[in-house]
Amino acid sequence: MDGLPPACDPRRFGLDPTEIRQVTPTRARHGHHLYRIECGTRSHILKWFPDPARAVEVQSYALLESYRVPTLLVHGRAEDGLLLEDLASSPVWRLATEADAAAPETGVAVAAWYRALHAAGRAALADPAGTPDFLTRQADALDPDSILEIGRRLGLAADPVWGLAADHIEALRCAMRSLSETFTYNDFHWTNLALSRQRGTAVQAIVYDYHLLGIGLAYSDCRNVAGSLGPKARATFWEAYGPVDEREAILDKPIAALYVLGVALQRPRLPAWAEESLEMVRGGELENDLRRAVEMLTL
Repeated sequence: MDGLPPACDPRRFGLDPTEIRQVTPTRARHGHHLYRIECGTRSHILKWFPDPARAVEVQSYALLESYRVPTLLVHGRAEDGLLLEDLASSPVWRLATEADAAAPETGVAVAAWYRALHAAGRAALADPAGTPDFLTRQADALDPDSILEIGRRLGLAADPVWGLAADHIEALRCAMRSLSETFTYNDFHWTNLALSRQRGTAVQAIVYDYHLLGIGLAYSDCRNVAGSLGPKARATFWEAYGPVDEREAILDKPIAALYVLGVALQRPRLPAWAEESLEMVRGGELENDLRRAVEMLTL
């Protein structure tokens, strides 16, 4: 089939090759390839993972579907890929735009999706069958050695903040696990957002791309969302989502900054999105946040 690699047989996803009019590669990132497949009047997106070991998103879709979290419609699946509805031609959903990230109604719609995600996560983690083994916690990427290495890589090893964090990281991680954990999306941006097309009704939202789906605190997820919304959408998001546990916010702030710096240092150059966390180190804010979190451990 022209346009598709030999290993990606469309019949494995329920498609008849004789009905395919055109295959258009769209992009490759995060270990997957995307293809738009046109069949008659229909159009689908094939998300294919050349390395099946990286196809955790196939499991993520199945998990969210089992708990009735709204996702893009899955037309077909295999162990290494998904055949999804095409937002460019969907009668129900459309791709969000940067302008949508500023709209108040977007904040309300996104909050509804996250409430559904977090309710599902709490239910799943309470299941005696146990936590799905493909889901991880971002905080688990931090340990004393990796934290001290962050300081060295940044050229700030003399700052006492690294020793403080290294000495208490295990206790802080345990404290986070002792609170109510849930599924966390971890990667919100308007480019991963679909909004309902129908006018005259309340806007609905689906957040898609689940390669970073994990386990953590609801506040951590909400903070991640709020950082990518405009002021009005951010305000309506928080209002619609509802109150959060202040203990989660206290623990999340320093751990999130450390995690961001650790991920950023895996890049050839420090990305712009890590600058805020770096300034937290230079200005002493990270040390203050860590001390506040450590103090909470004794309460």
